[in-house]
Amino acid sequence: MVGLILVLISCFIYLFFLYNDIQQSRTTHYQDAKDKVLKMTEVTQIDNVTVYNGRQQFHVIFGATKNGENKIVYVPSDKKDKDLTVVDMSKIIKKQQIKNQWKEQCQNCELINITPAMEDGKPLWEVTYVDAADRYIFDYLSIYDGTRSQQLRLKSIFH
Repeated sequence: MVGLILVLISCFIYLFFLYNDIQQSRTTHYQDAKDKVLKMTEVTQIDNVTVYNGRQQFHVIFGATKNGENKIVYVPSDKKDKDLTVVDMSKIIKKQQIKNQWKEQCQNCELINITPAMEDGKPLWEVTYVDAADRYIFDYLSIYDGTRSQQLRLKSIFH
């Protein structure tokens, strides 16, 4: 009995340290991306950092310049790729507009998420949802005018 308790405590401690290590490595990359944006762009304030995983991984940074202009900066995770893509948020279709457009086109659907994406060098909105036919949809829309770039439909084979 004592041996079982020791094994359980050891497993719990191991899982705790493993979780902390994973979280630290993730936030370390966030800090690298933030530093790169502050150094290489006119962004002076960072509000939020997310990650987009597509053909290439990007850290997506939301921030503002000293003049109060809101920007989205796509930072490639690949260290060889030094090019940052900076998008002026005043020139894009807002997330709420994309959501409203989606609602009009898909009344019987369940929205999962809307997030910035980058595919083939084009800034996009990635709209993920489940449609009426129970398919998981990835819809990629231009961040500038909302036109569809591509759409992936995944059909569930297990119920």
